[in-house]
Amino acid sequence: MVRPLQLPFIARRRTSTIAPTALACVALMLAASVGGSFQRWLARDHGPREFDGFRQVRIKTIQAQLDQVEGPYIVIMGDSHAERLYLSSLCGLPVVNAGMSGATLGDVLDLSRAITPRRKASALLLSVGTNDIWVKRAPETDHAENVFRAGLAALKARLVMWTDHRALAAIPPVASHQEKQFPRAAAERYSGMLARSCEPRSCIYLDLFAEAQRPTGPRSAFSDGVHLRDYAGFVRARERELCLGLGLESRT
Repeated sequence: MVRPLQLPFIARRRTSTIAPTALACVALMLAASVGGSFQRWLARDHGPREFDGFRQVRIKTIQAQLDQVEGPYIVIMGDSHAERLYLSSLCGLPVVNAGMSGATLGDVLDLSRAITPRRKASALLLSVGTNDIWVKRAPETDHAENVFRAGLAALKARLVMWTDHRALAAIPPVASHQEKQFPRAAAERYSGMLARSCEPRSCIYLDLFAEAQRPTGPRSAFSDGVHLRDYAGFVRARERELCLGLGLESRT
């Protein structure tokens, strides 16, 4: 004799058994997805992400200059502070400017992977971090700091093919009315991470633009509250120290 009333009971038993298993599978899939996304950001397993049109042009320009430079040379790399630093020479060597406005540390890492120098530079000056401490990117969180720290390690490993000598610049100050957007406390903390990533003998750390907070005369040191009017002037003032730290002779 068939007992139809047992069927709902069996269905309920199956549902109660399957549901927790299905939820566990979904949780594992979500965890794997989040973890995988972070690992892909850090390792860039599939190469650098696509840049927008402006940055694609900038990358091609940098590559073209690297292909043309003859003899020993120095690279300036990083964000808009690097791109706006005009120096035809440094430590008596020609300069290739590989700065890219708006770049975060992750963008600079991508840039270093998208471009291949024909031969190693005598030295590389890196300015990065301002766009990472922008308040919209929540720089005060542990996650943001961990990502920045991991990015520094990945960039250091990548730059081995670019040069044997690196100089890391502290994050430049901003005008007081811009500190809500680029807080000084975050700049100091992230600059500290830059300093600690610098190993002896092959890397130096300098606060090249600290004097911008104490401008002399009626003219402000800042052009727009974030960028400086005369990056080259600050670097020239510390050129001898910079060149000696890189093992290069200053010819100024």
